[in-house]
Amino acid sequence: MYNLSERFFEFTPASGDSWQLRDRVLPDGDPRGVIAIVTRVAFGVDVIWGRGIRAPHHFGGLDDVLRTAVEVLSCGSGGPRRPVPIPHRRPARG
Repeated sequence: MYNLSERFFEFTPASGDSWQLRDRVLPDGDPRGVIAIVTRVAFGVDVIWGRGIRAPHHFGGLDDVLRTAVEVLSCGSGGPRRPVPIPHRRPARG
């Protein structure tokens, strides 16, 4: 189990060669608790991410998956912000 402030992440077996990465703060029956589905393949593990997480889909091992999940989930968006203005230049004249 891995602790990130008040969150606890844990791999729970789903079948012989696959696991669910779960957020233990949520109850076992809550589908929002599943962060990713991890499956062992010939050279590492493949990951199907939940919660709209954008991260790599292939890793060398479970530790790498957990480390990436912690990094991605620990840097929250901080809420909506105004767009950053893009400076424009006058069109070039030929």
